[in-house]
Amino acid sequence: MPSTPLFAPRRFFAQRTPSLFGAAVILYLTGVVSVASGIPFVTQTNGFSFSIGAMLVALLLGGAFGAAGIWVVSTVLVYLLSQAAGGSGSVARTAANVGWAAFPLLVVNSLSTATVLVLFFTDRLPAITVPGAMPTWLVVLNALTGLAGYLWIGHLLTYAISDARDLDVRRARVVAGLVIAIPILYSVSLLL
Repeated sequence: MPSTPLFAPRRFFAQRTPSLFGAAVILYLTGVVSVASGIPFVTQTNGFSFSIGAMLVALLLGGAFGAAGIWVVSTVLVYLLSQAAGGSGSVARTAANVGWAAFPLLVVNSLSTATVLVLFFTDRLPAITVPGAMPTWLVVLNALTGLAGYLWIGHLLTYAISDARDLDVRRARVVAGLVIAIPILYSVSLLL
């Protein structure tokens, strides 16, 4: 069985040199899937009726900008924190590994988006009268899947950092923990 970053990250990063192209595809798909989950809510709260073309452009551009933002911020943060921890290695390798380590975000966003789209297309999506006021159960679902996803990313990111920045696993785990701390705290805050 081939190694995968999702379930065997230590082996995956030790045996392969992840590509920047693959990382870009993972993050772009993550962005597109994430933006897709919001389209039903935008049409519901604002009363706008978007054409298919406008929705497609919003989906593709929103996905691209979201992916680029996540990738750049994460890569810079990992690079600088791992540099402070004594790491060495290229920015390109760091960016590729960070992108591949974000794979669980695609899985988690797909689950959340599939839930919203199934509810939308079966006319069971709860009405939202105020922008940002999602039903409690949907907030809890997103918070729990987000929490699980970021913990999963932290696990993958540990081995991605260790490989890209030539750090021992213990130091890489500290860097990964710092990188995912804010999204985890945000997910937990949604549950309080």
